[in-house]
Amino acid sequence: MGVGMATVMLFLMLMIACIEWVKYLNRNFTALEQQAQKARRKSGNSPAKQQVISAVPVEVFAAAITAFEADSKTS
Repeated sequence: MGVGMATVMLFLMLMIACIEWVKYLNRNFTALEQQAQKARRKSGNSPAKQQVISAVPVEVFAAAITAFEADSKTS
């Protein structure tokens, strides 16, 4: 029982070390990403605020669903 608990503890410590190592390797990317997010907030041109325009009308989706359901009922 003690060996199993020690193995789990060793595994968890190894995982924490790996996470910290990846965090250290990505520190420059993280800083650049945070600066980009701040710049987007300041500019007001956030992609989340822009309305997504669908290329296909809703009627086409409804017709496709109806055709699929009719096809699945017959087969």
